Order: sequence, then structure tokens, then C-alpha cells
Amino acid sequence: MVNRTVQVTYASEPGSPDLDNEDFLSAGPRLAVVLDGVTPMVRTDTGCRHGVAWYAQTLGGHLVRLAGRDDGRHDGQDTVPLADCLAEAIVATRDAHSGTCDLAHPDSPAATVAAVRLRGDVLDYLVLADSAVLLDLGDQRPNPLPAEDGIVVITDHRAGDVGRRLRAEGEVPSAPRVRSHRNRPGGYWVAADRPESAYEALSGTVDATGLRRLAVATDGATRLVDTFGSYDWRGALDAIEADGPAAWIARTREAERADAAAEPARRRGRGKVHDDASVVMGVVSTG
Repeated sequence: MVNRTVQVTYASEPGSPDLDNEDFLSAGPRLAVVLDGVTPMVRTDTGCRHGVAWYAQTLGGHLVRLAGRDDGRHDGQDTVPLADCLAEAIVATRDAHSGTCDLAHPDSPAATVAAVRLRGDVLDYLVLADSAVLLDLGDQRPNPLPAEDGIVVITDHRAGDVGRRLRAEGEVPSAPRVRSHRNRPGGYWVAADRPESAYEALSGTVDATGLRRLAVATDGATRLVDTFGSYDWRGALDAIEADGPAAWIARTREAERADAAAEPARRRGRGKVHDDASVVMGVVSTG
């Protein structure tokens, strides 16, 4: 087994100082988890007395507790798969408010999830909805997953696919119309009250012997790549490593403000100007 050290940095910032940060972040040398609470269409109409921030914090806490369990040997032989951990975390969170809240409400609190777990010479990953995991596996061959300029990008585009499909069918992909496809076959999946959604996540295990860097981010922290096109994924990793996650989020805010000030036809962003943004960066050294 390779003797590996991971230097971890991270940052999380709300989209507005007047609102709770509805992201969750937990980071360490073996496990990194980020959640992005799904913004409801009407904040006062979710069927839940607790709110989205509570949901993300509660689910994230359970997931970290469950995914961090092992027998102390770190060889992964008895480690529970991340999808199983997420399913159990969803049940624990559901049970924490099922007696006080209407979980059948169509806009009941939910969250996207992204996680990585390093176990010796392998790395487990899980992505549910549009948060992202980035892996720089260096010159490792064969590369187990498709890569862009040597960077493995794991993110789930199914919510966007629903909007594109509705548009192709001549419908306006309004938020309520897209939301009606949530957690159903042929639609998209997020963590809410149904544990089976955990098994709709993109998940797996890859050889980590060549791992150089990794990042785990909510979609608010990937806008410089997938919304504004200011960076590619390798450039994003380079910038976060060089300047730190907080500077990366600050750069995102600058781009969001500039975009909001542009003429409507030239704007790249859609919906809210600023989003909660969270990113974990891990830089690996061996020896």
C-alpha cells in the first residue's frame, strides 16, 4: 500500500448574507462530503418546519458518521458502500422529522450529494445530482473513467436533461415542470425522503495509486467552468490548488456580478445571481 498524505483545504459561503448557507461540507484526509440543499420554489411552503439548511446539515452529519465507520484497519475489507451509507442517512434524517413535517409535500427539503472516501490504494466516489467530484489521476493507465484533459469529472446531468427534453418537446422547462420529474424514473434524483434514491447516484471505486489531486464541489462552486466557461476542469484544479478554495469562490462571485450587470441577451447565468458555494481540495503526496 502506498504511503499517502493528503493536504486538505476547503471553503463554503452562502449565496446571500441574508440567508442561511444551505450547503453542508465536511472534509478530512480520508473522507470529504458536500451537500447542496435544493432551493424550494417558495421558501415558506415546503411542508417542513425545519428548513433546507437543517435538512442538509442533518443528512450530511449522518452520512459522514456512517461513511467514516470502519474496523480501524483502513484496508476497506468491511467498509460499507457509500450508496448504502447514503440510504441509511436518508432514513435517519427522514425519521428525525417524519412526525412533525409533511414529507409528501412536492417541495419537501432535499439535497444533492457528492462524496469521496480514500481507502488505502482505492478511492470510493458518489455523486447524486449536480454536485461534482474531480480526480486528477496523473499518468495512471488505464484510466477507469472518461477524462477531460486528464481530469476525471463525475457529475450528474439528469436534471438538466429533463429541461432539455421538455424544451425539445415544445414545453417551457419551468421550475415546477422540471421539479415534477424529481425522484421518478426517467427524471432525476436527489436525496429527500426515499432511501432508494441513493442507488440512483453515480458511484464506484477507482484505483488511487496515481491520485495527485481531488476536489469535491457543489454546483455553486463549479460555475466558472460549467456556466461562465472561464476555466476548464484542469484549470479549475490548478487555480484552487494555487490560490485556495476561498479565493476560487471570490472569483466566482466576481464573475456572477459581472454577468448580472451585462445586457440580458449576453448573460450566461440563469435564475439567482449568487448560489451557495462549497469546495474541498485535496492535494496528494506520497513517500
